[in-house]
Amino acid sequence: MARPLRIEFPGAFYHVMVRGNQKQTIFHDKQDRVKYLEIIERYKKQHSFLIYAYTLMINHVHLLIETPKTPISKIMQVINLTYTIYFNRKYKKVGHLFQGRYKSYLCDKDAYLLSLVRYVHLNPVRAKLVKTAKEYKWSSHQDYLYGSKGIVESDKFLRLFSEKTSDARRLYKAFMDESIDSIDNGDISQAVDQQILGDDQFIEKVEKEIETLHTPLKRPPLKKIFSLVAELTGVTQEEIKSRSRNNRLMFARFILVGVCRETGYRLVDIQPELQRDLSVLSRWSVASGSKEGQRRVQEVLKYLNARLQA
Repeated sequence: MARPLRIEFPGAFYHVMVRGNQKQTIFHDKQDRVKYLEIIERYKKQHSFLIYAYTLMINHVHLLIETPKTPISKIMQVINLTYTIYFNRKYKKVGHLFQGRYKSYLCDKDAYLLSLVRYVHLNPVRAKLVKTAKEYKWSSHQDYLYGSKGIVESDKFLRLFSEKTSDARRLYKAFMDESIDSIDNGDISQAVDQQILGDDQFIEKVEKEIETLHTPLKRPPLKKIFSLVAELTGVTQEEIKSRSRNNRLMFARFILVGVCRETGYRLVDIQPELQRDLSVLSRWSVASGSKEGQRRVQEVLKYLNARLQA
């Protein structure tokens, strides 16, 4: 199945969520959580990334990360791999600990940092593990309240409230003590193609940051995708939708489904257009992941993005 490309550039800010494979527990005891934070601290020094907030739940993790130099994909790769090795050795297990690909949302830090920190710190409250955020030990909320030296950039964040530390902590506490029911999580959970949390102006800023952007940041209309795939493969839209079968037609269908998946469409979204069972579309999606398929998918994405920005 084709997956959206990571949007990476120096100074990017992300809300990252990592889940246990099949929702399995990834932290069994205090030692596990301490080890995970130690790993983050180790690689934070090596790669100079910034952590603004974290919450370690039982089977998943929330992180707010800014990446001045090293791409988010490299950071999460070393963190997840190192912790998986530790976990498997300790519990005599083999295989994957984390669920496939972690989720990362590129976010407009200026617009959403306050809301995101509160969202991350209130995760245990929403999960009904505790009544208030300060009762939960395994989040960076404690660092903001009491000034303990952890892995988060608490000073940078608190200055958003006041230059005076004592006043900043008091205002932060009041901010966190607002009724959880009053918090609009809808904006935070929305992202363009499940990749970006920000308005059109932010998206335009991101596009300027990326010199070679192959994946459009805004989901293009299906008609536009069909038209461009037909143009670049020499297979008409009618042929793509037909029941005819030959190598040329099948390859065009693979590319079409691959491009749709890369730009954020689900198989159920394109099923009415292609009139095929989901199992068939799933096989086409897998086929688009071949070496040649991916090359052509990226070619279409490049032209598609150029057309959208023209």
